[in-house]
Amino acid sequence: MLVTHLECLRCGNHYSMDPRAYLCPRCGTGGERADPGILDVHYDYVAARRSLPFLARNDVFRYMPLLPVRGAAPVLPAGATPLVPAPKLAQRLGLAALYLKDETRNPTRCLKDRATAIGATLALESGATDVYCASAGNAAISLAGFAAHLGLRCHVFVPSYASPTRLDWLNRFGAQTHVSSGNYDQAFAEAEQTGTENRWYSRNCAFNPFLVEGKKTCGLETAEQLPGAAADLVIAPVGDGCTLAAIGKGFREALELGIARRLPRLVGVQAEGVQPMVSRYRGGVPAPDAETAASSIAVRRPRNALRLLGELRASHGEMLAVPDAAIAAAQQRLAEDGGIVAEFTSAVTLAGLEALAARESLAGKTAVLVITGGRLD
Repeated sequence: MLVTHLECLRCGNHYSMDPRAYLCPRCGTGGERADPGILDVHYDYVAARRSLPFLARNDVFRYMPLLPVRGAAPVLPAGATPLVPAPKLAQRLGLAALYLKDETRNPTRCLKDRATAIGATLALESGATDVYCASAGNAAISLAGFAAHLGLRCHVFVPSYASPTRLDWLNRFGAQTHVSSGNYDQAFAEAEQTGTENRWYSRNCAFNPFLVEGKKTCGLETAEQLPGAAADLVIAPVGDGCTLAAIGKGFREALELGIARRLPRLVGVQAEGVQPMVSRYRGGVPAPDAETAASSIAVRRPRNALRLLGELRASHGEMLAVPDAAIAAAQQRLAEDGGIVAEFTSAVTLAGLEALAARESLAGKTAVLVITGGRLD
């Protein structure tokens, strides 16, 4: 393991590597208004360069030198998803090239499997028998599937609006499902309280510093797959902020190791109904809460805001908000012109790229849309 230390993104304190680490002991959850003390994992990149090329594996463990685990566990095979050209969409938007990073090819059809693979590995390494998370659906289903495969007891906490389709997936995997009476943020609080009391292993990516390391493999992998090892834009949905921030970290590490030639500009997209990260990044007054069908990113208190803000600054990135009607239309275009069935939340990527194209010329640029999931409700 090449981990050198853990650093709090809020106070900057450094801590030794500890697989049981969670939040910064000094900053904690941050209370009602302040950001939580999210820890970031740092590595010895000189040693990592000496370990190249990466392992000849078709899963997240290909990037073992940049992962906080002792070895590859016998988990479901997450990662190694295709980067699919979308020439019809590229032509319509005036791009030189457009690629769809198709995360629907993962075991439970979503990018969350990358994080779960690392979380499940650490759960096994720590001797845990029970795992838990809060989720609007995808992370919970991912954890339930991996837990079923490994024989772990799985406890998931979902908001009151979790769809019958997603609840059925959880039931089929044998998860113990707790349906909150409130929204995602309430389900998250309930999960943290119950999970901490019972000492279950947490798959809550917002707080567990090691889950992001699984998600960042999407960025590392995309950098390896790109022709010429360069992209101008990488667009992903934003809820808690973990996914796009992790992808940004993956690209930074790819640049550090000489795999990428430059950092792509990160573009995060939220639904107009729930857009706290857009408001915060632009320094404006938060928009009033409304509703959105993009339930997977309907997070009213993004706990990984500091991580995402840092990656956006590093890449000179952007945050956009799009209406549900534009998301629905983009979902249809992804199917008709891209040949991919994306879930509603994932379609915010194309809706966001279209909104960006309406504001500035994309001529000659290469863009990647991260299609985070393909589950239709």
